[in-house]
Amino acid sequence: MHDTEKAVSVGRRRLTWQQSLDVLLRGATFAALWWILTEGDNAAWVLGIPSVAAATLISLAFVPPTVWQVRPFGALRFGLYFLSKSLLSSVDVARRVFQPHIPIKPRLVRYPLRVREVKAQVIVANSASLMPGTLSVNLADDVLTIHALDVNAPIREELGILEERVAGIFGIRLEERTE
Repeated sequence: MHDTEKAVSVGRRRLTWQQSLDVLLRGATFAALWWILTEGDNAAWVLGIPSVAAATLISLAFVPPTVWQVRPFGALRFGLYFLSKSLLSSVDVARRVFQPHIPIKPRLVRYPLRVREVKAQVIVANSASLMPGTLSVNLADDVLTIHALDVNAPIREELGILEERVAGIFGIRLEERTE
């Protein structure tokens, strides 16, 4: 057994250290969510600890622990891109609130994804909702449907860049366009 394959026993199952990290990250995510929902109330942890444990176990029953091969440079590039687009989206929303005369020309955009891994597709769909003027509507059969506020916005180009950034996190090759 290699160093990267060291296993940890959990019940009758043996988890690699990477799978154990997945379990810990899930628990930490549920704990952070609990902390936010309870506004940091320490007394709420009496119910929070069993709730976090139950949520973690239920998530493991539905989605077994996986090994995520994350590339640090790709994750950094995605993080910076995501942060910049989130900020632009916030400014866009504020502008539309304070200047309601800004015309909108909404439309649905069907975008065939080039990335085939489901986890990457979900990250693309969720991240797309934070791009200026967009909201993910559906993800099915390798096609992402986006509601766009402006028909003139470069939605397909932005989705292409987003998809490349997400693929960079995992070192995934994108399939060629067949259009």
